Amino acid sequence: MRMRFVVMVMLLPALMRAGSECRSSCRLTNISITLESEECGSCITTDTTACAGLCKTQESVYRSPLMLFYQNTCNFREWTHETYEFKGCPARADSVFTYPVALSCECSKCNSDITDCGVLSQQTLSCNAH
Repeated sequence: MRMRFVVMVMLLPALMRAGSECRSSCRLTNISITLESEECGSCITTDTTACAGLCKTQESVYRSPLMLFYQNTCNFREWTHETYEFKGCPARADSVFTYPVALSCECSKCNSDITDCGVLSQQTLSCNAH
């Protein structure tokens, strides 16, 4: 009986970590994005990282007009930018395309000043779709 208790105590931290991962599945994910330059007449598909997953949300039955309401979404915590330069463009054409690359993620209120807070399409557009 004592041995079972010792084993259960040793497993408790692992079980708690597993439980926390199930509660928040907001994490980095690999995605493909299409970069297009109409001025250069070219299009490529490249791989990058973004944030995706579920965040814990509670919606009140009654919403008070005095209290602000928002839902946490899976957002970039840290990011960098990568740049792609289209080759063979006409003179004075804007041939540089810069896009964000997620380094880490968090569940937080979406900041619409710097983020498109809409739904990210899971469908990859190909260069031939246009």
